[in-house]
Amino acid sequence: MSVHLTRRRLVSGLAAATAAALLLTACGGDDTATGGGSGWSLPSTDPTATIKVVSILDLKTANMQSVIDAFQKAHPTIKIDYQSVPFDNLNSTLDSRIANKGGDPDVYWADQPRVSALASRGMAEDLTKAFAGAKDQFDPTAYDAGVYQDKLWALPIANSTQLLYYNKALLKKAGLAEPPASTGQRMTWEKLTQDAAKAKAAGAKYGFLFGQFDRYYQLEPLPVQLGGTVGASGDGNLTPDFTSEQWVKAFTWYGDLFKQGVAPKGMKSEETDPAFVAGQAAYIVEGPWLIPQLGASKVDWGVAPQPVFEGGKPATPTGSWSLAMNPFSKNKEAAAIFLKWMTIDEGGGYIKYRSDPELAAGPVGKKIYFDKSVFSSPEGKKAATIIDFETANTAVNRVQTIGYIEFETILNQAFADIRNGADPKTALDSAQTQLTTAWKKYK
Repeated sequence: MSVHLTRRRLVSGLAAATAAALLLTACGGDDTATGGGSGWSLPSTDPTATIKVVSILDLKTANMQSVIDAFQKAHPTIKIDYQSVPFDNLNSTLDSRIANKGGDPDVYWADQPRVSALASRGMAEDLTKAFAGAKDQFDPTAYDAGVYQDKLWALPIANSTQLLYYNKALLKKAGLAEPPASTGQRMTWEKLTQDAAKAKAAGAKYGFLFGQFDRYYQLEPLPVQLGGTVGASGDGNLTPDFTSEQWVKAFTWYGDLFKQGVAPKGMKSEETDPAFVAGQAAYIVEGPWLIPQLGASKVDWGVAPQPVFEGGKPATPTGSWSLAMNPFSKNKEAAAIFLKWMTIDEGGGYIKYRSDPELAAGPVGKKIYFDKSVFSSPEGKKAATIIDFETANTAVNRVQTIGYIEFETILNQAFADIRNGADPKTALDSAQTQLTTAWKKYK
């Protein structure tokens, strides 16, 4: 994501200092600090240590050097040995290195849906006691993403949501009204389908796009809006639960998008943003990362909340990355200071000092995030208001289960099959049978 020059800070120095002071007390930032999962404490003074950090973000190309430099300035006795690995290699890297029990790395990037699996496999340190007072510093769903079996295993460094963007020129050409920006007056999916079809008939190449076709993150809220579950239930969320009436109804609508030609078959997720920015689509549901691209484009765009089904309850995607600690780390107190600084101090050092930060996971960090110049335009201000509301009120976490990898892989294939014309109920029934078999090893 690109970043522009910031406007005047929305958070005063007094407010930030107060929040930091309150958190220091809440998290045990004194000599009587409560310990972590193995007896360590979040200290009041910095130790002298070098901690190894594994991330998916490169120091230079992902602008992480400024973050590490800021931490080193704030905590000069704690040195950071930083390593980035490709996203596809993260899990295998962590598996091999943590299994050695040598304490390398001390801290690592954790994909939030995989936190439960990391905790259950003994690959994450219990942070519950040391960060007992930190919950109020985060949006509820962001904090809960790091909880497994009522214990805290990771702290969120970022968050996400989705918005409805539209091309004003294409809507005007089709004689369509712009969707309301109010979260209390959401467009319905049914109305969106009708209007997107009209826009395409009037000349738009695409009526409607999802930013991430066929992916659980993007599509999970559809059945939830209708009263369905997040896709699994039972002990440990190891019982597949996506063949209900609500799931079938939601994905019948999804399949009809492609049958009716409102949305395209075969388009890859990495092609959706460029298509909208090029003015080819009337509508797209996508994350806040689209805003900087639109600000630099020639598209006359507008923004509204993600739609809801008629008679349904608003629900939106959420989730991003967290930081976890290696349970075999030999520098847990120093690692805890790094976790706290990255995720909490002054709204989170990751958000404050990275030149192109993601959406923050807490209220203080979000105020810093919304001070970016991309939110200074009239549509940008609308987007900021919507994002702030959604992350605090309508966000729904992806299912928390130790079997998440199998769950996502099998369900995403079912979505792709539905998109390509498969009967929704048949595809979901088949996926549920496959997942039930795949999950037997966990029972």
